[in-house]
Amino acid sequence: MNLQRFGVILLVMVAAVILLSVYVRRHQPPPPGPAATAPASQPATQAVPPASSPATDAATAPAEVAGAGTASAPATQSAPNVWFELPAPRQSAKLGSLDYSRSGYLLQLDVVSSGAALHTLKLSRYFATDADKRLFESHGDQYEQLRQKNPDKYRGPYSLLNPVIDQQNVFLPLATGNLTVLMEGGKPLTWNLANRPWQMEQVQTAPDGKMQSLTLSWTLLREVTDESGKASRQPFLRVCKTYRVTPSDYTVYVGLRVENLSPIPLTVSLEQMGPAGVPREDPRSDLRKAVYGRYNPADAAVQVQRRGLDKKMQLGVPMPIGSSADDRPVVWLGLANKFFASMMYLTPRDPQNLAATEWSARFSIRAAKESPTSAVQVPSVVLTGLALGPGQSSPTAELEVFAGPKKREMFIHAKAAYHRPIYQRLNYLGTIDLGSCFLTPAWLTLGMMWLLQAFATVSLGNYGLAIILLVFVVRLVLHPLVKKSQVSMMHMQKMAPQIQKLREKYADNKEALNREMMQVYKQQGITPIMGCLPMLLQMPIWFALFTALNAAVELRHAGFLPFWITDLANPDVVARWPEQFSIPLLGHALHLLPILLTVAMFLQAKINPQMAGQTAPVTPEQQQQQKMMKWMMPVMMLFFFYSAPSGLNLYIMASTFAGVVEQVVIKRHIQAREAAAAAVETTVRLPGKAARVARPKKPRGPFWFKRG
Repeated sequence: MNLQRFGVILLVMVAAVILLSVYVRRHQPPPPGPAATAPASQPATQAVPPASSPATDAATAPAEVAGAGTASAPATQSAPNVWFELPAPRQSAKLGSLDYSRSGYLLQLDVVSSGAALHTLKLSRYFATDADKRLFESHGDQYEQLRQKNPDKYRGPYSLLNPVIDQQNVFLPLATGNLTVLMEGGKPLTWNLANRPWQMEQVQTAPDGKMQSLTLSWTLLREVTDESGKASRQPFLRVCKTYRVTPSDYTVYVGLRVENLSPIPLTVSLEQMGPAGVPREDPRSDLRKAVYGRYNPADAAVQVQRRGLDKKMQLGVPMPIGSSADDRPVVWLGLANKFFASMMYLTPRDPQNLAATEWSARFSIRAAKESPTSAVQVPSVVLTGLALGPGQSSPTAELEVFAGPKKREMFIHAKAAYHRPIYQRLNYLGTIDLGSCFLTPAWLTLGMMWLLQAFATVSLGNYGLAIILLVFVVRLVLHPLVKKSQVSMMHMQKMAPQIQKLREKYADNKEALNREMMQVYKQQGITPIMGCLPMLLQMPIWFALFTALNAAVELRHAGFLPFWITDLANPDVVARWPEQFSIPLLGHALHLLPILLTVAMFLQAKINPQMAGQTAPVTPEQQQQQKMMKWMMPVMMLFFFYSAPSGLNLYIMASTFAGVVEQVVIKRHIQAREAAAAAVETTVRLPGKAARVARPKKPRGPFWFKRG
């Protein structure tokens, strides 16, 4: 930029500052009016400029009044509108409880007056770390005192919803955002309620103790000047918001209502922020995504869709995902991580319906910087076109916000703890990410989760033993195939000399070699693919278990042994060293399970005839390659599974060791059967002369010669 252009810009900026200061001085609000202009129980008002407009506007409006519903002389047409809000202190209150054993509440809300939002939402039956869980299980009532003595190790109950603070904005969970008001013949005015304090009432508890509620309100006033020039401030509009929680329920019930306190008709739009600040949960990868449900009228079902962060999303700019007026309307919107989710459902007035089509609601998500290296999504819904007559209130928009674990049984089984029928109708089960691998159909992953829960019941809640029982069942089901595979490999070992002759005979004709080898296999009843079939059949189970471990909240902080493998959803740790001494590929912790898994795979490769190089003799180069593969494959698996969940490593290790034992037993059984069969073989001599080829030739005399 050249110096001349810079000077021009500087002069323009100075002139703008001067004009703005003159404007502000001329339009300063008068001193507060008489106390009668506001309700006696409320404090004095303060000026509140709209977020997207100056403090006053000169738009003409219908006659205004000194009090809501009371007629008055019309205001001067040229007099500007000056807006005020009732001041409120910065307050907070708690709903629910973290003491589940006494109160029965599954969650606790920390409600703040700023934006009528939540600062945090914590779950009473889940903890931030497995150390917290073990401390709570061992000490119970003393947990909180012991936790506060060592805050670096113990982090308390799990906080599912949290503030998101970036460089430009602060997003609080369930805050009420922009309020837009349109008066007849005027321009729309917008106030951002998310950063304004609301009036907070006292927490109310139902007489039977089965519900707690808290109501907050934000009141807008407008200054009115009569013919005599006397100014007064009158209530113009109020937004009311109520939170309700009940015991044994993961749902937060939110009610929103807008009241028109003026004698003129208004059209209002109100933005309600959704869940925010869902933790990352997985230290290796960020699995957090926005989730939403679309109602499909064709089959009367809700289809769940996911959306991660992408380059199309700009920070702080809402990206629409649908509305209640679509052919397939959006019915709920939220966020989910690996084990937990929070969904905001706009309920219809008719409980028989799922989609609230009577509302004009637009759903969107926006990106926000959680940290310099991490971004998150913040969902919201905007209720538009609320037509309010003079002194009229809008219907209460009821929002049901689920905030809890993604438990398969709770979502679909009526007899499961904390189940609500609406969970199944809204298809909250679809928030469980079952993966997209073609080897892992959804029914297999859900079946794996069901088996784990069933075996955990048998093993008294020990999911480590449940995984070992699962190994036993899978091995039992696949045993016939494994046995047939072992028999096929032993037959191939005996056919090695014949196969080697074929390779030498057809060394220059691979097509003929393959044809002759397949003919030999067919004559001997050998199926080469049988050697790999058991492994191929187990691969989908491994993938399904891996998906289940990434989705089954039951395995989170579920231990196997009290001193080792205390969290089956994370790698086992037997030793740690400082991060500055991080070892490449291994990190800064020693995991024992992957090492045991490597040993098991090496033993399996050594015993398996094909992996140990005990098949048909091959060239020295091929023998060397097989020898390298026998070592390379276990080492590769060590690095591949080193940071995998300990539950998956426990399953593969137990399955591999079980396979080694199974192969040894089958091999000995086959050898014993063959030895017994050879021992009972007999030679039977038939009467008469033997065949000419079987009889010895007569000795030739000294005078024998071959005649020409």
